[in-house]
Amino acid sequence: MDDISSSAFIPPTDFSAEWSNITPAHQHSHTLVYTATRYGRRYLLKAIAPKYASLTDHMMQQEQEFQVGVQLVHPNIAATYSLETVKGIGRCIVQEWIDGTTLGEWLQTTPTTYSRMRVLEQLMDALEYIHGLQLVHRDLKCDNILITRNGNNVKLIDFGLSATDATVSPVSNDQQMDIKALGHLMPLLHLPLYAAVGKRCRKGKYNNIAALRKAIALRQKLYNLFPLLISIVLFVIALSFFYFTVEKRNAEKRQWQEIYTTIETHIAQERELIVQLIEKQDELDKQNPNYLLEHAAIINGFTEMRKSRWAIRDSLMQRYAEDDPRRQTLWQLWVKREADLDNELYKQLLD
Repeated sequence: MDDISSSAFIPPTDFSAEWSNITPAHQHSHTLVYTATRYGRRYLLKAIAPKYASLTDHMMQQEQEFQVGVQLVHPNIAATYSLETVKGIGRCIVQEWIDGTTLGEWLQTTPTTYSRMRVLEQLMDALEYIHGLQLVHRDLKCDNILITRNGNNVKLIDFGLSATDATVSPVSNDQQMDIKALGHLMPLLHLPLYAAVGKRCRKGKYNNIAALRKAIALRQKLYNLFPLLISIVLFVIALSFFYFTVEKRNAEKRQWQEIYTTIETHIAQERELIVQLIEKQDELDKQNPNYLLEHAAIINGFTEMRKSRWAIRDSLMQRYAEDDPRRQTLWQLWVKREADLDNELYKQLLD
């Protein structure tokens, strides 16, 4: 029974309730900041600088910061635990110690677009939460935004300038202060998709974080639809090109059919006239004194028909440029039809 299982919880060697390893971290105007250890965990201690520690207004400001911080319970806001006196330092606000870097330092590591979008989303979460409590941060900047080393999560800090409706005028606690400040941070996040939203944010066009979220969501939705819209546009262009190509081919086909019909119609009419001339020629009496005149009239009619045919041919040929292959095709078709007609009938007429 005296044996202890090897899987039992082993507490840290330094699990004392007393503060230890108190180390100065940095100083902000009238505030000294330390890191310290208690119960095996690190904390942040914010104390008033000794020369100001006895001043009532500084003590009241410290109490107000504690009262604001202790009511904030949000994963993207550094937690405030207590206000207590620490030996050698004085009265301190005990806060969550964040293992991370400031937003400005984090951005220098060239994080991914997804990580930067996630930081913006978490900042909006934190602001929406404190605004819901009728609070404003009033000092939103890179130095007051920490990014954890583990997970790249936002931790909003330093609510020393925050105020509630009960302590300040409606102007001084206007949510626009935080929203405009966020608008000035957005260009630093290098999110071109939201550039227009950030510009409107800086101009105070959004009354609250919900309106800002809606604008960002709309931009994201349009961005997500952009590939689909491009695909639709390309499809319409391709379909239009196909349609006009087919229509052009059909138009050319109809035009060619019209030309072919014109040729065939003229040849048929000419054939009929030649047959009539042949019949007249067969009826001529060579003993008739007017034979030569009548025969000459028939030959003249034949010549006029050929001239008419050539005029039609030239008219059709002019539809195409000299270097157009269709002109050559038309010429070959016409020559063939003329040869057929000459071989079939004109020899009979001229014999």
